[in-house]
Amino acid sequence: MIIRELRIEDYDALMALWDDAKLPYRPKGRDMRDNIERQLKQNNAIYLIAEIDGKLVGSILGTHDGRKGWINRLAVSPAFRKRGIAARLVAEIESCLSKWGLK
Repeated sequence: MIIRELRIEDYDALMALWDDAKLPYRPKGRDMRDNIERQLKQNNAIYLIAEIDGKLVGSILGTHDGRKGWINRLAVSPAFRKRGIAARLVAEIESCLSKWGLK
């Protein structure tokens, strides 16, 4: 498994993952491609994805306001659950938030 930052080129695969995982999202609202692309450029948010054999199987979003951090959008494809993917994604986001000076 590879965990890496989301790139805008991953957008369609991300929407497919969220759909597969039954994660509520708004592809015609806050989750439009342009909005996700804008979030990727902000310095207070990070999307991470998990890939297995080139397939996007998990995602997570971490954000902060300068003093507190939040974890959102944790999703794992049902076919890949119970393998520790969610735990690894959470640990990676926690590490990123910690590097930003948040606890």
